[in-house]
Amino acid sequence: MMPNGSTVGMDLMFEKVWRCLGDEQVGIMGLYGMGGVGKTTLLKKINNEFLKTTHDFDLVIWVVVSKDSNVGKIQKDVGFKLELSWSENVSRDSRASDIFSVLRRKKFVLLLDDIWEAVDLLNIGIPLPDDQNKSKVVFTTRSEDVCGHMEAHKKIRVQCLMREEAWDLFRRKPSIRILKYPS
Repeated sequence: MMPNGSTVGMDLMFEKVWRCLGDEQVGIMGLYGMGGVGKTTLLKKINNEFLKTTHDFDLVIWVVVSKDSNVGKIQKDVGFKLELSWSENVSRDSRASDIFSVLRRKKFVLLLDDIWEAVDLLNIGIPLPDDQNKSKVVFTTRSEDVCGHMEAHKKIRVQCLMREEAWDLFRRKPSIRILKYPS
């Protein structure tokens, strides 16, 4: 399980994303929105739901991409989850081939958090979801353009909480305080 904060106001959004994960026409899904709106929290909730429910995926892989990330780091994170190990001098192409060899025989969910620019899934070794490969890729990004560059079949905008939901979160969360700044 991924540690997860409060999901106040996320229930409807979660249900929408979860339904899309069940849609065979949606292989790649982008969750986009400004920083701090809850994209990572939503992705963690999806990850945790897969861990506690029965589903027909062979494995669920979580990778934090971030702004400074690169193909090699993503490959190492995916490889770790697949129990692959490489020496430092193994080429990126060899790692991609190894990852592809394992994943092409699996039905997987790949959760990519915090993508800042398009990631070439095939370059990493990730088989693309299609009519034969019913795997799923879900990623978070701040940019709707990244969703287009990643060729997302479904783009879902994660928005700020509504006023009532924000107030509910404020009341529930003891770590949120109104600070008075000295004059």
